[in-house]
Amino acid sequence: MSDLSCLSGGKPPTMTAALSSFSSFFSRPGSLPGRPWRYLLFGLGCLLVIAVLISSFGQSNASLRALGKLQAQSERIGRLDSLLIQLADAESSVRGYLLSRNREYLEPYEASLATLHYTLDDIRADLATSPESDAILADLSGLVTLKMRILADAVRRGSVSEEAPKGSSAPAEGKRYMDRIRDTLAEIKRRELIEGQRSLESSVLYFHRTQWVVATLAGAAFLLLLMLYFVLQRQLQLREQIADLLRGENQRLDALVQERTDELSHLASYLTNAREAEQARLARELHDELGSLLTAAKMDTSWIVRQLAPDTPPAIRERLERLQDELHNGILLKRRLIDDLRPPLLKELGLVAALRALAEDFAKSSECRLVLDLPADDLELPRDQALALFRIAQEGLTNIRKYAAAHTVKIGLATAGGRAILRIEDDGRGFDPALAGKRRHGLAGMRHRVQMFAGDFSLESRPGHGTRIVAGIPLAEAALVQ
Repeated sequence: MSDLSCLSGGKPPTMTAALSSFSSFFSRPGSLPGRPWRYLLFGLGCLLVIAVLISSFGQSNASLRALGKLQAQSERIGRLDSLLIQLADAESSVRGYLLSRNREYLEPYEASLATLHYTLDDIRADLATSPESDAILADLSGLVTLKMRILADAVRRGSVSEEAPKGSSAPAEGKRYMDRIRDTLAEIKRRELIEGQRSLESSVLYFHRTQWVVATLAGAAFLLLLMLYFVLQRQLQLREQIADLLRGENQRLDALVQERTDELSHLASYLTNAREAEQARLARELHDELGSLLTAAKMDTSWIVRQLAPDTPPAIRERLERLQDELHNGILLKRRLIDDLRPPLLKELGLVAALRALAEDFAKSSECRLVLDLPADDLELPRDQALALFRIAQEGLTNIRKYAAAHTVKIGLATAGGRAILRIEDDGRGFDPALAGKRRHGLAGMRHRVQMFAGDFSLESRPGHGTRIVAGIPLAEAALVQ
């Protein structure tokens, strides 16, 4: 405090002046402390906190020691009172016995014979070893011994029915010994109380000193907190400026990412539509050109077979028949290719019939047990949305055939919440979607087909627990995500 008064011209600075000086220093441009200042303030704060903790810990230990001393003093005084009570009980017990001649009255006396020595030993252990203490303890032990001897003589005389001789001074001596015992115990108590008072006064003095130390440390910590507050305020201002710059840059990058995402989404939609258009064109070419050629070749072959003479060699007839079979297989292959490229049932009979035919073909080429849960009537879906659901089912069954090793496959189609929901489940080996996301382009294609119609797509799979795919597309026509 004297240093502050000298710096301020002999008058101690007020808290308002200190706050204004701190504020003016830390609010000036370029006045923000660098790292060494921040480290210094942090170190001072740690030191102050450690000092407060040490002071508090020392005060708590001093208080505990004071309480321990008070408790020990109370126990020592209790043992002194216990000695006096035991002697008083023994004396009362002997008097009752002498008056009634009933030995039941001697029970407290006999109990005191067994406990007095232990009580005296405890009192010897309690008192500090000093010449005065040794003298008091020797005097006390002698008085107790004499008192108990007088009581023993009284019991002995009473037990043999002997009367005390006239003019005997035994009762007077017993009372004098008892009074001296009381005086000795009172002196010991007085010394214990004086020692306890000194210990209490020392503890109170130490407590007051600790209060001043803690108050001083708390004041220093408060000033340090003020300094840190203004430093943090300045740093927060700089952080807000940096955050504004980062926010603007993030918005620009988000807009750029959104633009690139839209471009990729448009490209994916375009490629999907182009792929479907190309498959439709190939299907038409196969149906119109290749189909007509194969049909014509089969008809010409049938005509040739009918025109063969009866004596035609069997080898020629056999080759012509095999040619007819190969042409028939070629027509079947052409139909299967056309069904894969552009399923005619989807256009002619609807999504339900196309899914049923797809499931039947899968069941023929696989050993899986197939469970269908399809509606009886077809769903009124636009052509593109029905094609998207069919392609998802086609891709799902292809993956099951190649990778799942499943025993049971379930395909379901239903309507709920204004959406057409397609479910494909299997009990195969499953996989981890997080690890397989970059390698399974078919799953990405399924997800994109659903997103094109503002639908939702979910995939659930775990190794050894099968796979479950759920795709939902709104029943009403929705704008494509272009």
